[in-house]
Amino acid sequence: MKRIVIIGSKPNANIPDGDVIYCANGAIGYYAENVKRFGKVISILNPDLIHPKKRKNGSSTKEFYERQWLAIVHSRPDKVILLRNNGLLMLTEALRDAGFEAPVLGLSRVERRMLVGRISGSYDPIITKEFFLLPVGKKIRYIGSLCSTYLKRIIDKKKDCGAYFRPSTGVISLIFAIDEYGNDAEYVVAGIGIKNRAQYHDGNNPAQNDLPHHVFADKQVLRRLAGRYRLYTTEQELMPYIPPWNHRS
Repeated sequence: MKRIVIIGSKPNANIPDGDVIYCANGAIGYYAENVKRFGKVISILNPDLIHPKKRKNGSSTKEFYERQWLAIVHSRPDKVILLRNNGLLMLTEALRDAGFEAPVLGLSRVERRMLVGRISGSYDPIITKEFFLLPVGKKIRYIGSLCSTYLKRIIDKKKDCGAYFRPSTGVISLIFAIDEYGNDAEYVVAGIGIKNRAQYHDGNNPAQNDLPHHVFADKQVLRRLAGRYRLYTTEQELMPYIPPWNHRS
């Protein structure tokens, strides 16, 4: 049976050996030495990580995005999947100009939403019981965001919901892996966490007291996937949702 490993860029990840590795966002650069052990490498990216506008002079996050860009263009995956397809041609040309040769595919917001729903059974916006335990003021604010999403989707089905109600790139990477290999493989998640999601990678978070992105949706999707597939993790903080990896041979 194939072993598929899915990684994010959480520090100090315990990454087991496997046949295929799916790398979420900057993980392909952060864990470049580990990635080399795998025969097949798939990179799943938020397009913002490679968009030229993020590397403009004067931007407070320019250095962070420069590091991300360099790590990605120097990586050698078998395929790249971008989680939005607007600007796909421009981004692909930018990668080609930098010497990046791997195929680049783009997924529309609707395609992403349908994929997550088909594999996990949860279509965004994903609302969990934890949401209703939030303080009243915060709950009212995000109910307004939910209502806005539903109303806008009456006119435009492509309208995305807030990041609070859809899974993270790490969990979507797992969903891509399951879509490809189904029940004929086992899946191990490493370097993907739930805690401290409100902290930006560069430490500059203007909304650190806000509702953390993706957390509620990730928990629900992981629970559902664990009930459907051979899914394990090396991350202690994910073990309430999916079983621990016990170094199976």
